[in-house]
Amino acid sequence: MDWENTTTEDLLGSLQEVDWTLPPRSIREFFTNFTGLPAQNKLLPRVKCNLYYFRTSYLLLVVLVFTAALLRNVGALFAISVCVMGGLCLNDPFAFSLSDRILRLLRKIHAPTALRLRARSGGHSGLGAPGRVREVRIAGVKRTVVVFTLLSIGIFLLWRTHALLHLAVATIIGDGAVLLHAVFRAPNLKARTASARHEFRAAWRGYQTDLSHDYTL
Repeated sequence: MDWENTTTEDLLGSLQEVDWTLPPRSIREFFTNFTGLPAQNKLLPRVKCNLYYFRTSYLLLVVLVFTAALLRNVGALFAISVCVMGGLCLNDPFAFSLSDRILRLLRKIHAPTALRLRARSGGHSGLGAPGRVREVRIAGVKRTVVVFTLLSIGIFLLWRTHALLHLAVATIIGDGAVLLHAVFRAPNLKARTASARHEFRAAWRGYQTDLSHDYTL
């Protein structure tokens, strides 16, 4: 993988389109193959590579840190869950899956409404007219509206639960742990092979669903 020529925009775009529900890397793989601080020109490519390769593991690590920090504050944990849900809706496969689940549930309650919302949601290809990306909808509602609503509710609940200090500490510890691992964990052969390159490019183009079985490399 030519991570030196991979832009941050490409990385964020791929993270938006990959399937985050797949299993994380093994604990043994996660805690092995550490090195010293890489050369300056190798530092950013290494961080990008590890952020993509260990994405699910990093997400679980951050969730564990926040859970431990807010364990005694159930309201704050619920607020964080709402914020996480809003963030996950930015991921295309998660948004499509959530939309399908909501529509299937709604179909059991009131089928005409479910059919109308499904028609508003359209297909899940993510493409509209040629060369133009179609806006993603969740159960007929614009994804941007859903994300903004969930994040607003979550932030308001965090403020009401007086957990901002614990949240700040958890953010520093969680993000710091991820950054340290991404910096000192040397990318292994799996993260640099042609299959990894193929997976990255496929995800960036929006075809990750067809290649989800290749996640384990």
